[in-house]
Amino acid sequence: MVNYKSWLKEIDDNTKISRLSIPGTHNSAACHTALPSVQCQGASVTDQLEHGVRFLDIRVGKLFLKEGDEAKDLQVIHGKFPVKIPFAEKLTSVLDEVYDFLAHNKSETVIVSLKQEGSDDWNNSQDEFGNLIWDKYINPHKNKWYLNTDIPRLGDARGKAILFRRFGVQNEDRRREFGFDAASWKYNCEEDDRGSFVVQDYCEIQSGEIDKKIGYVKNLANKAKDYTNGNDDKIFLNFTSGSNFFDRECWPQQVAIAMAKGGIQDHFKKGSGIIVLDYVESNNWEFSKKLVDTNF
Repeated sequence: MVNYKSWLKEIDDNTKISRLSIPGTHNSAACHTALPSVQCQGASVTDQLEHGVRFLDIRVGKLFLKEGDEAKDLQVIHGKFPVKIPFAEKLTSVLDEVYDFLAHNKSETVIVSLKQEGSDDWNNSQDEFGNLIWDKYINPHKNKWYLNTDIPRLGDARGKAILFRRFGVQNEDRRREFGFDAASWKYNCEEDDRGSFVVQDYCEIQSGEIDKKIGYVKNLANKAKDYTNGNDDKIFLNFTSGSNFFDRECWPQQVAIAMAKGGIQDHFKKGSGIIVLDYVESNNWEFSKKLVDTNF
């Protein structure tokens, strides 16, 4: 029986993460009291990791109603909204959960996707956001991160967080030590191949389009399986999430229910890539367990 808390222990060190089926979560820390259109998970980040999740999607922005350095004690947000009310969920707290999990499960690795959302008043031509992430969150804990730009082998990443960088960096020297570059892909894409990674992130859906979204998820899962059967040079990233703030039927929990009814789990096979889920704890962690099991 698979131990989902330490399932990577059973996989060979030479295996690249791109060859695996990996459960991930969309807006991973959006598991607190918040607007119902903002919440995406019903279990904490620690619970997710202990049930096999190995990709975390974290979006951060400045603290609301703060200025200067105080505003840059980053909080986790979903679009324009905080994922926790009335008190902010700080990025520091989420990363501490990751570090604590890895300290107690040294066979594991966790892919951490970091993205800037919220206010647009960053001077990113001068790497303001990137420099803040480096100086405040990464460099002081550098020994806890895998920061090479390649797709790592498990043996090189065990016990560490792999940075999946969803923000641009202008400084070429810094880019060489700042993790896997996933700074951009086409917005609302059915499939976008960026060379080292392929993404399905069709996210702006209407209630009549959920079946179409389900089809895109199944299609990329099948393509990933066929590709990774003989290759390990691309990461396949497949978002099951989609939302429409103005349509309750397209809020995260409703879309997650539709995904299960639509049978996406029938397309989870060995090498399906990273499947990014909402409400991953549903049905006793069914999707996460099924994805992990395909690796064996």
